[in-house]
Amino acid sequence: MNPLALIPVGVGSFLGGIALCQSRKGLSMLRPDRMSPLPGVPLVRWERFITLMAVTPRDYRTPRGRFGCFGMDARRLADIGFMAEPRKSTIGSETGVWTAKWKAPLSEKKFLESLPAQYTAFKRSMEKMAPKVAGLVGAEVDGIRCSLSGLLGVGHLAGEMGVQSWVRNQDTRRRFKATTENFRRTNGVF
Repeated sequence: MNPLALIPVGVGSFLGGIALCQSRKGLSMLRPDRMSPLPGVPLVRWERFITLMAVTPRDYRTPRGRFGCFGMDARRLADIGFMAEPRKSTIGSETGVWTAKWKAPLSEKKFLESLPAQYTAFKRSMEKMAPKVAGLVGAEVDGIRCSLSGLLGVGHLAGEMGVQSWVRNQDTRRRFKATTENFRRTNGVF
């Protein structure tokens, strides 16, 4: 075979999709274990997002019932299968706090001692939330375009259903300052 005949094929493959060559879209040179859990998000950006979202010590518990380094509440932990029977209750002087029962073999103590369990919970939460908020990517909020990471940052505090209200309502953004700050910290990572 004439080696010059291979040049067009090689150039076409390199450029991706010219003439009869196969497209390279969707292919990655990274090993599957080096990919992030969210399709299309590079691992380095996922790791940056995790760094921004892990804001408290591993064994931290807030008076309003947020657990661990990612500050996940009982409602979200129930949504992803770590807890059951979520309900609002009063704990001390705090009212409207989400509480639930831990699913065996987990307990509050075990969860707070385990960074792998906390990471798994956070990862499941983001995987579940991403398709539900993806339709808002590109929406403009106070002159800033929303990225997926920014919307996930909002959803982490506001819940999946709260993201849409937060994006569309300026009063909601003003009232929930911590959620708005979480958006500013995480927006644009991916």
